Amino acid sequence: MEALQTVINALVVGAVGLLLARMTQALRQDLTTQISDLRSEVHEVRSELRSEIREVRSDLQSEIREVRSDLTRVALAVGAERRAGHQ
Repeated sequence: MEALQTVINALVVGAVGLLLARMTQALRQDLTTQISDLRSEVHEVRSELRSEIREVRSDLQSEIREVRSDLTRVALAVGAERRAGHQ
């Protein structure tokens, strides 16, 4: 009788173990998929940000050039002399 109970307990423990293993595997696969999706989204956002930063830098550089040009005109208008080596 005890041997039968031991076998039944072993079968129940084995069945529960298999059930938990399948549940864990499914959760792991879901988590892996979500992490992969998140990585893709982060990559897209980084690419967009890099593009926007490049655009802002370009705009800023052109605005700085314009301000420098304006400042040079003002300086020349008030009688400042050009530095050697600059046109």
